[in-house]
Amino acid sequence: MNHPPNEESIPFYDHMFSVFPQNTFDQVTDTMYQEGVDMQGIIWSQQRINREYYRNQRVKEYDSYLSLKKDKGDLTVEESIKNQAVKQVQKDQRFYEFKYAKLKESCRIGHFQLRNLLWAPSKNSVHYISGNTVRQWSPQRKVSKEILDLDNTKTNYCRTIKVSSMVSKEGIIFVGGFSGDYVLHQVDGDERTHCGIISDQSTGIVNHADIITSKNGNQKVLVSDNDMKTRILDVHSLSVEQTLSFPFPVNCSTISPDKHALCVVGDTTETHILDISSGKVISVLDDHHDFSFTCCYSPDGKTLATGNQDKTTRIYDVRNLSKSLHVIGANVGAIRSLHFSNDGRRLAMAEPIDFVHIFDTSDYKSCQVIDFFGDIAGVAFTPDDQALMIANSDDRVGGIFEFQKNQNDTPLFII
Repeated sequence: MNHPPNEESIPFYDHMFSVFPQNTFDQVTDTMYQEGVDMQGIIWSQQRINREYYRNQRVKEYDSYLSLKKDKGDLTVEESIKNQAVKQVQKDQRFYEFKYAKLKESCRIGHFQLRNLLWAPSKNSVHYISGNTVRQWSPQRKVSKEILDLDNTKTNYCRTIKVSSMVSKEGIIFVGGFSGDYVLHQVDGDERTHCGIISDQSTGIVNHADIITSKNGNQKVLVSDNDMKTRILDVHSLSVEQTLSFPFPVNCSTISPDKHALCVVGDTTETHILDISSGKVISVLDDHHDFSFTCCYSPDGKTLATGNQDKTTRIYDVRNLSKSLHVIGANVGAIRSLHFSNDGRRLAMAEPIDFVHIFDTSDYKSCQVIDFFGDIAGVAFTPDDQALMIANSDDRVGGIFEFQKNQNDTPLFII
């Protein structure tokens, strides 16, 4: 993972948001949206420019961040990216319909490359980072509340944590920090909170975390660290049970549904697949052209998705990793977040700004594109897949956005 660039290295049309007056809407409902109100409450008729012009300018001017300049061959990375055989996808699907937006509900990004800061552990609970707190949004009641103050955690170890990553699943909230530190909070029961150190290295930024359940039913935290290690932390004992080292900073790790394989991506063009028990490398994929920041297995364990700063997600059949099945592309930037729906029928792919793509995983020939303005802090399907939640971090037109599953989008069963 790289240090945050200065403003000159990533020209961004954020200054064009100055055309928007202070938003007068606190919320946008589905009824308002159907009557023509913009989902972000922007009154385009009062602006000096129209939406189409603003959209085109942002796409034209946005300079997606690349960590590498030279590719594996004679070409530059930018040349290789332009030459990628990206799948042509029909973008007119409506798998999820806009339901509600709570505007100016702050969700903060700690590092520009780390964007998994919103989770939906239940259909009525959305957790996200706001400042140095974890807040909970209730889609049902349309209210939010603070559930964890990271500046005032009274535990055996305590210091101010600068948030880099978060995961909330199975009654556990784990927040990772820039100094290899973490806060683990149990939402249910006695609401135990523990602060600790997962890495004592100066480069030990917690880049990604996931809650997993071992074969014996115990809860673990899979921690991906900038110190070139992936660790498995036991939730009950708070001890590191396994440490795997790599020749690159680890940006994301994911374990297969059968608990046998581990996929690891990071500051490299390579994707490493390991046997989780032995730690031995099963396969090394080297199809991307820059650094990867996200990866995930489909719920049935048959496919693997990797997202890269080369603006593509590659889909692999785990039974034959010799080449990718599909190469699907972004509109403007790096792939920062990937999430399969729990039924495996959809894959949500988030760019750094403006665009979330929802793919039909049966053939990846069609998708829905959610198009709005602002940095995307996180995306999450609810456990029942009935809603897709998105956090937009822009102070003026951002907030928490809820999209409801289209009830006409039902699977076809062949008898």
